[in-house]
Amino acid sequence: MDTPALARDLPALARTALEISILEGALHAVMVGVAESYLGAFAVELGHGPRRLAVLTTVPLLAGAACQLLSPLLCATFGGRKRVAVAGALGQTASLAALLWIAAHESTSLPLLLAAQVGFWVSGGAMAPAWNAWMANLTVHTHRPRYFARRSTLNHVALLLAFGVAGWALERAGVRVLHCFEVLFCVAFVARLASAAALMAQADLEPMGRLRASGTVLWPRLEQALVRGRFKVVAYLAALAFGTQISAPLFTPYMLRELGLHYRSYAALCALSILAKALTFPFCHRLSERFGLPQLLRWAGVGVASIPILWALSARVDVLILAHIIGGAAWAALEYSSFQLLLEDAPTGFGAEFFALSSAFTGMAQVSGALCGATLFGQPGIGYSQLFLLSALLRGLPLVLLFFALRREHLPRRLRELYARLLSLRPVAVAVQRPILTATELPRALGNRTTEPPPAL
Repeated sequence: MDTPALARDLPALARTALEISILEGALHAVMVGVAESYLGAFAVELGHGPRRLAVLTTVPLLAGAACQLLSPLLCATFGGRKRVAVAGALGQTASLAALLWIAAHESTSLPLLLAAQVGFWVSGGAMAPAWNAWMANLTVHTHRPRYFARRSTLNHVALLLAFGVAGWALERAGVRVLHCFEVLFCVAFVARLASAAALMAQADLEPMGRLRASGTVLWPRLEQALVRGRFKVVAYLAALAFGTQISAPLFTPYMLRELGLHYRSYAALCALSILAKALTFPFCHRLSERFGLPQLLRWAGVGVASIPILWALSARVDVLILAHIIGGAAWAALEYSSFQLLLEDAPTGFGAEFFALSSAFTGMAQVSGALCGATLFGQPGIGYSQLFLLSALLRGLPLVLLFFALRREHLPRRLRELYARLLSLRPVAVAVQRPILTATELPRALGNRTTEPPPAL
């Protein structure tokens, strides 16, 4: 096909790729709902204690966050963003196969389970920036708010259905819970493999040549992002992550062991958080315009800090329901306001590297917080309630320090439209999302488009 003919077909190729992407996102959400969201419960069923849970819930996240820093190098090595995204999806498929083997053999080996989870998160972290750059280029041909609203809605519906069905299945499994996990991991394996096939079926409108894989592309850009970026909000998010992870690994064993909740109740509570977050996030733009971004961040921080207080004060079902609803809404508002501030703090042209550094710093704080919490838990006078209250204090204190720091900072006068993608689901931060950076905020190393986008179709 000659170049003019290819140019005429670009909008059609983009439309087809974006429709396939909606299916791919739904398949990914099914994998998250039936497997990834229950990894903590799976570890509890295998008999792992608080210290092991702390390692299992944080070290893989840190590895995945750190791997994002290598995405430009991976794009150069693989010769394109699409290849990196497909390789990441296949890597997660292999990790799900390992989890299926662990469930089938009821293995209690910590190194084996940790290796499977690290492989899962590293694969996801490595593909995230490449997928982001790919999607940013594809969506210059369409109306972004309408498209991402449709994609996000279908993703959350698929997530809620998959998560609910998995909880119902685990509830009905009785004593054969690990056998049920085999089935769930098998479903997740098929869903992720199908999503990898969907990624392969999508066109990359700007495929890259095979670039020379060397550190000359990667490290100077990271250095520039580190030197030119502003990191006060990043420091706040890292401190918040530390305070959150003091108690986060204990939420699942607390619900399943201490409170004796059935999987049906566990799934219902988490589903409330997912729904509250999904409904709140789209309204955060209007709330920020009316009340101001600092005010939204302030109240979101207060809400996040109040969640473990409710857990510590009462184990009544109505209180737990309130905690999950507040948690979903508060995390949605906090993610939205922090995304806006991070986009303002990111140096021009180095947004991907800046967000990767932010994720890496947050990951290190998560590991530190979880290990500290696991060490404290079980000490004389320190049980679940005491650790929840400590977590509330450590979540609230950074918010006070942040506002003293932000008083002298330039805040964005015009809020950007944010388009988020679903990454994972956790009992504490519910459905975890990350912003999709537009092409102008992505580096050339990921194959960004620098020309003006064509009119929306």
